Amino acid sequence: MMADTGAEHPHTYEHLKVMQKKVKEWWGLEIKVVRSKKTILEHCHDTKLYPSLAYGRRSCSQKFKHEPMEKRLAELAKAAGVTTIRKAIGYDAGESRHLGKPESKELRKGLTETYWYPLLEWGWKRDDCQKAICRNKLPKPGKSSCYICPAMRSNEIISLNGKHPELMKKALDLEVMVNNGGKQRHKMGLGGREITWADILKHDDEQMKLLDFLEQYDAQHLPCGCHDG
Repeated sequence: MMADTGAEHPHTYEHLKVMQKKVKEWWGLEIKVVRSKKTILEHCHDTKLYPSLAYGRRSCSQKFKHEPMEKRLAELAKAAGVTTIRKAIGYDAGESRHLGKPESKELRKGLTETYWYPLLEWGWKRDDCQKAICRNKLPKPGKSSCYICPAMRSNEIISLNGKHPELMKKALDLEVMVNNGGKQRHKMGLGGREITWADILKHDDEQMKLLDFLEQYDAQHLPCGCHDG
C-alpha cells in the first residue's frame, strides 16, 4: 500500500509504475494507492500555511500518509472479517534509532495492527538494499518526498527547478500566497527560514552569472598556483 499526498516527487510516481508491474509479476498482488480527501497542496492553500514540517511539526505525514492508509486497512479488514493485520515496515539495520519500536497497536476497536521489520531481522543495511535492487535490475527509487517538502536541501531545490520548473512554480506560488495573504508575522520560506526558495534560486542564478562573467572577461586565465613550489 502507498499513500499519495498528491504532491509526490515525479520519480516516486515513476517508480510506483515499475513496482506495480513487478509485484504483479512476482506475487500476483496489487499495490493499493490511497489518498486523503485533499492533496497536501490544496490543504496549504486552504489554510494559507506551509506543510507542518516548516513549523517544526510532523503532522503532514500523519494526516496525508498514515491516516489514509489506516482508514483503508480498517475497511479491508472489516470486509475480510479479520481482527489482526500484519504490517511490514522497511527500516534498514543501519537505522539504529528504530530499534525497540512497538510490536503492535490497536488500529481501531477490535482491530490490532502488528509490525514486522524484515530488514532489521535480516540485518540488511542501506548497501544491502541497494545490492538487492541491482540484482533484480530495478531502478533506484530515489528520495521519497513531496516537491514542496520543507526538508528539501538547497541542491535538491535547485535540481527540482532545473528538471521540473512547472512544479517549482507551484512551490514558489505557495510561498507568495503564504507570505502575502497568510498568517505569517514575518517573511518565511518553505524551509521555515527567513530565506525563501525563491531567494535560493535567485542566489544560485546570480552565482552562475558571476562565474560566466569571470570566464568570459578573465583574459589571463592565471592558474591558481596552490601547488606550485
